[in-house]
Amino acid sequence: MRVEIEELEPCKKQIKVEIPKERVDEAFDRIYNQLRREVTIPGFRPGRAPVSIIKARFKEYVEARVMEELLKEAYEKVLEEHGLRPASDPDFPETSFGEGKPFTFTMVLEVHPDFELKDYSEIEVERKKFVVTDEDVEKFMNELRERFAEYRDKEGPAEMGDVVVLDYEVFEGDKPIEDSKMEGVAITLGAGETVKGFDEQVVGKKAGDEFEVHITFPEDHFDKKVAGKSVVFKCKMKAVKEKVIPELNEEFVKKFGVETVEAFREKCKAELEAKLEKLSKELALSELADKLVEQYDFPVPPSLVEEALNREISNYEFDLRLKGVEPDKEELEKKREELKPEVEKRIRLGYVLRKIAEKEGIEVTRGDVEAHFEELSKRSNLPVEQLVEIVSKTGRMRGIVEDLLYNKVLEESLNRVKVKEVEVKPSEIEEKEGAE
Repeated sequence: MRVEIEELEPCKKQIKVEIPKERVDEAFDRIYNQLRREVTIPGFRPGRAPVSIIKARFKEYVEARVMEELLKEAYEKVLEEHGLRPASDPDFPETSFGEGKPFTFTMVLEVHPDFELKDYSEIEVERKKFVVTDEDVEKFMNELRERFAEYRDKEGPAEMGDVVVLDYEVFEGDKPIEDSKMEGVAITLGAGETVKGFDEQVVGKKAGDEFEVHITFPEDHFDKKVAGKSVVFKCKMKAVKEKVIPELNEEFVKKFGVETVEAFREKCKAELEAKLEKLSKELALSELADKLVEQYDFPVPPSLVEEALNREISNYEFDLRLKGVEPDKEELEKKREELKPEVEKRIRLGYVLRKIAEKEGIEVTRGDVEAHFEELSKRSNLPVEQLVEIVSKTGRMRGIVEDLLYNKVLEESLNRVKVKEVEVKPSEIEEKEGAE
């Protein structure tokens, strides 16, 4: 068998194969003779029918079977002899096949990248040690009170922090904008839920008031119907509701399984510390992942990038439609280009983590998977069996196991790199996230 391999582009090869005529004829003869023994031809005893009759009746079947057999045999041999690891199914753009002549074909194959694992023991990762103060605990307690806040009808004018319920329609000049009429829209004033300048014009209005809100949308607004336009929202205030936060007293803290405010304070402190410890670990693992992948620049298979990008764009389209926006083809292409570097980086990281897993003998166990589903069950209030069934039907089990492996590799690798502990206040993280 003659094989010629040409590098078309990184991770993509063109392989030309020629199987000798003798091997092709041997396969044809063997299958024709096998059929001669097995089939019954009227007028002939079993196994006595002339091969010419067998060929006349079963030619197409035998050709398909021989081609399949020789392709499979050649494919496996090429992979083994040349150390190729396919990343996707091959394409066969050219074939020349028939009895009495060599079988030649061209195979285009994407392969997994081949790279050497670099030493990562000198990587330095920052591990944040959060110092929880009384003020942090107080803030955490107040956040819990906020979650249990009630909204009650208010007779007076709307203020920032109130929830208003509006009917409105959007006009450009005298013409209403298509599909802009909305009813019963609830907006929390000052929460950043609306376009800049909207909330300020609603403040001061009362239930039953009819009024206009004048807005000029930015050029890059996601809804192309209004992007860059000056419009008028013609509104009717259906209701104004003010937030009433429960008092911090014994009646309130009993919701959390404690009897006194002081016990509630201690419980909040413990929960906050556990939450921040988890965040500290997540931030360290994220930094480690970034520093690991920074060591490499090897190419990744285009088909894997395309597949991942298709998923990302599909999710992006779905989010836009939830907002009532029909995606623009040009915008989707722009978004695809924006996402491509990050997708390639994520796929490259996966290769690095799998390589580390092989080197260190790290595997996902049955116990790891069971623990994952137990945790999912607690968060979703669905039985483990139902979750497993859903995941299996949607074909996501392999992805879950892969994610578990990556997390396990990162966690174990964190013990093999240099970790620098830095004391920080919880507020420093919040300020940074707010700035971003």
